Amino acid sequence: MKKIPVLLILCISIAGMLIGCNNKKNDVNNETNPTPKVTNDDDTNEEDDIEGTFTPIENPVVKEDYDYNDYIKLGKYKGIEVKVEHLEVTDEDIDFTIQMDLRDNAATLTEVTDRAVKNGDTVIMDFAGYHNGEPFEGGTAEGYELTVGSGVFIDGFEQQLVGAEPDKEIDVNVTFPIDYHAAELAGEPVLFKVTVKSIQHYELTEDFVKNIKGFDTKEAYRDSIRSKLEAEYADLMARQKENDVYYAVISGSDITLPDNLLEYYEADFRTVYTNIAASNGTDLETLLMMYGYSTEDFELSVKSYSQSMATRELIVKAISTIEGIELTEDEFQAEVAQFAEQYGYASSEEFLKKANVDVLKEDMLFNKVMEFLVAESIEI
Repeated sequence: MKKIPVLLILCISIAGMLIGCNNKKNDVNNETNPTPKVTNDDDTNEEDDIEGTFTPIENPVVKEDYDYNDYIKLGKYKGIEVKVEHLEVTDEDIDFTIQMDLRDNAATLTEVTDRAVKNGDTVIMDFAGYHNGEPFEGGTAEGYELTVGSGVFIDGFEQQLVGAEPDKEIDVNVTFPIDYHAAELAGEPVLFKVTVKSIQHYELTEDFVKNIKGFDTKEAYRDSIRSKLEAEYADLMARQKENDVYYAVISGSDITLPDNLLEYYEADFRTVYTNIAASNGTDLETLLMMYGYSTEDFELSVKSYSQSMATRELIVKAISTIEGIELTEDEFQAEVAQFAEQYGYASSEEFLKKANVDVLKEDMLFNKVMEFLVAESIEI
């Protein structure tokens, strides 16, 4: 198994900290553009291209000692009431997942002429967008191919295509996100006039089920998809519960973020991405341009990350101290062994040579505190 550089693991970890948990089914990758963002899928670099031979820089800011009592007054953190949306796997969910599986395995699309659009269908459509009755730039296309339910259009667009019939124009009303890059459209309602020109669908065959997926029957294959989705939905519900509990603790506490802690995490974020750029033979500004991010967007991420991490540190310090929650050496080594296996390292020792032990321990302690808070919460 090819090992994943720890630098890349850290990048992924940081990105995850900035992404809120979404409790909607099939709604994890919603795009904020009216049309999907074009990305480069040429991801063939070897490990040495990622790590390179460069010398990574270290965080130039030193974290100072402090008394958490000076910066946080905890509110209620035990017995927090949370309401979790229970997600049930439907036949439509299974059908959609099968369509994506067929697509990913290069199945052949077949034309559908006897029904309206269903979730998972691939449609060819024409559309024109209007804001306050006037066409807007980037809102019009002809012969556009879209997999309904893929989540590449703005929230609400694809859902309204379900039930559309070929060659019949429909109105799709959506609202742009408040942080949309075009200021004149941010947070604004718009109308799309959409005409589905054709509907295409992947046909599930016995050959695919047996020879590609390794199941004896279509029913057995569908059952496996159901089990997989049930596990995914259970994980989504658990994460949503964790998020709700965590933010309830934050909102109920009086928190002042230390300047040094904010400076430390701001520098931490910049350092990681500067090193990632250097490992690819470029600089931070060029890296951001490659992935379509402006300097302003990056600085917003820096600020968001530093505030999130400084808040997290105060919460963890306070609750772990009060409740006597500690990370034992056995727990640490057990998790390190899992990481080493997960990311393709031959041993825990090899993984730890490149990992930041302090960061690992902080993350593990945070997880223990969250387990405690969730166990103490009340689901209503």
